[in-house]
Amino acid sequence: MAANHQNWGAESLWQDLEPLLPGLSIEVLARTDSTNSVLLERVRSEHRSSGERGPDRVGERGSFGRRAHDMQPCLLVAEHQTAGRGRMGRIWHAEAGASLTFSLALPLTLPDWSGLSLAVGCAMADALEPQPASPPRLQLKWPNDLWLDGRKLGGILIETVSAGEQRIAVIGVGLNIRPQKPGNESQFMSGYASLDELDPALSAPEVLRRVARPLIQAVTGFGQGGFGAWQQRYEARDLLRGRPLTAGGSEGVGAGISAQGELLMDVQGQRQTVSAGEVSVRLQASEPPAC
Repeated sequence: MAANHQNWGAESLWQDLEPLLPGLSIEVLARTDSTNSVLLERVRSEHRSSGERGPDRVGERGSFGRRAHDMQPCLLVAEHQTAGRGRMGRIWHAEAGASLTFSLALPLTLPDWSGLSLAVGCAMADALEPQPASPPRLQLKWPNDLWLDGRKLGGILIETVSAGEQRIAVIGVGLNIRPQKPGNESQFMSGYASLDELDPALSAPEVLRRVARPLIQAVTGFGQGGFGAWQQRYEARDLLRGRPLTAGGSEGVGAGISAQGELLMDVQGQRQTVSAGEVSVRLQASEPPAC
């Protein structure tokens, strides 16, 4: 891998975030397979007391804060991710300098997890485009994608693992910062967007600084009002409302999002709800299968 190390400012970021998540550590890896996989395996290893760690982890660029153990909150960043994952096993390709890929792991107890990924996406979109036009350039595609100017910008993958009486949530984020192959725009012409279109000065470390605090606040505060507290903000960025789409085997028109974070569809005059699960939702116009 060509050297492309960036200044992540882990110490200053930790000073800003640790009061929100006591015990937080921040780590930056030069390369790993998947930040979600690394953190999930750490929790499983800690619970097994085996001392194992995730595979293909090389070149740690820096860390701040020390984990008392792997049940503590951790923000793990990878400059180059070789086997990132999206929903339904899709691959997320991420090259150093061209993408921001990170995961946040923390113990989380929620009465209802429904709509958490929607709230996370909304918090990040608001952080990146705090004064949106009407309609906003940054929009949200249910249940876990961010789109910019009608093209896919990034995605969110939330996974959980049990550890004794605790449940650890791992929130993975992947965002395109700029085209991954300089001088070759083909993949972006085919339906992908990058944040340099929104602000050419943005770098991966700067994007992380912008979204990390709102992300943590959204996750730690979610139990107080669930998705209902985010519903109005989400609706302002809803990509699917009023548009023809396909969900599973049904074709209809997007009709918004319920207070429980379900997709609403009008199908032949009937209102239907779609829960996230493993249902694939597509606009009836062509859309890229994975980033």
